[in-house]
Amino acid sequence: MRIHFVGTGSIFHDRMSASALLDHRLLIDTPNGSVKAMRRSRIDLTAIDLCLITHFHADHFFDVIFLLMEQGLLRKRERELVLIGPTGFAERVAHLFEISYPGVWEQVRPNLHPRFVEFGQEGGEWSGEGYRIRALPVEHTTPIALGYSVTDTAGAVFGYTGDTVLCPSVERLARTSSALALDASFLTSKAGHMGLDDVERIADDHPGLTLFPTHLGEEVTGSDRPNIVFPEDGQTFELDPGGTVSPVSAPRSG
Repeated sequence: MRIHFVGTGSIFHDRMSASALLDHRLLIDTPNGSVKAMRRSRIDLTAIDLCLITHFHADHFFDVIFLLMEQGLLRKRERELVLIGPTGFAERVAHLFEISYPGVWEQVRPNLHPRFVEFGQEGGEWSGEGYRIRALPVEHTTPIALGYSVTDTAGAVFGYTGDTVLCPSVERLARTSSALALDASFLTSKAGHMGLDDVERIADDHPGLTLFPTHLGEEVTGSDRPNIVFPEDGQTFELDPGGTVSPVSAPRSG
């Protein structure tokens, strides 16, 4: 499994907002500016077949309309586009188009073959396109927020907490993932987010698990735990089923 960190920051940071792309085709979150960032990294946006949304805050969701226009405004997809997120996902997409580009969703939608898969507060599972995806309810400031576990055909499992405090679903992701990207917005937990102290506690409890802190606040700059790896925007790693993580690219320049 190849993990490309499109962005690794929180909203009050000069890093791009947090987002990850797996195997060039499964995107987790579409924050403001993420489509432009992927363009700068020469990523083929039309190759994305699955998009997972953790919750509907702007810094995780608002670029979804630009992703969908890249995929369906000037071209037509030949295969289904799977869109997975909290309950109300399809309605939110239609509303975003209505307030930003009225009438464009009616043009784009027939070209996309969209399949919306929505999960409520209990989470759920979906399989297809070579992945098994488990949505887990996490604790944030929105009515529904989801973390994800993504398993590929080789058995590599990538966990992604999204925005959350330390909660049972985060602990479950730590137990079951080959590598885990997790919220590290502050030094200590507040405002619906984990702190670096939470991340370091998980690192101590799971010394063989590589942890990728993301959604970083400016004060979170490093850790002395050897299994905590701070990714940069535009950096790519390879993950094997045994949990070995190898960097395969430097951060993008510019």
